Amino acid sequence: MKVIIVAVEQTWTQLQSALLPPGSGDEHFGFAIAGISRSEDVCRLLIRKFILADSSCLVKQSGANVRPDPRFVDYVWTLAKESCSSLIDFHTHPFSDTNVAFSSIDDQSERRSFPRAVEALGEGPHASVVLGRSSLDARWYEAATGEFRTISMVRVLGENLRTIIPTSARQPAALEAACI
Repeated sequence: MKVIIVAVEQTWTQLQSALLPPGSGDEHFGFAIAGISRSEDVCRLLIRKFILADSSCLVKQSGANVRPDPRFVDYVWTLAKESCSSLIDFHTHPFSDTNVAFSSIDDQSERRSFPRAVEALGEGPHASVVLGRSSLDARWYEAATGEFRTISMVRVLGENLRTIIPTSARQPAALEAACI
């Protein structure tokens, strides 16, 4: 199954501005609550709302790490559960530019958090996005196998349709599979 993320331009612009504020070298974090639209071979995660974890919602924030307060996570998970939504977590790697990728710390954290999200919210799919200054990487959690899968693309709907290919989907075979 292909999974793509879809956002309207205004929401996408606000999300990027909040997560990558000018002059900040710290990592930032937030959640998107997304509707789920399934067809035979594609699942679209439609971003409805983005919620930034400001400094009051973080336990730790530095240039190499960001950790949300568990109370913030519980609050957003409750919103997602009540609206039968998918959850997409976003964080930044402000030190990365064109080829941002998930770190081994991200991998360890998400191996713990995704199964808990599935248990609390349902199978989703739930996803994670890491933003660099000029790129992003994105993946979703396949509950049935416990594996991370690459998000095929991010579509930004505005006056013009913009397609962003995640770093991990830029391989030639992955690009062919991402085409819809």
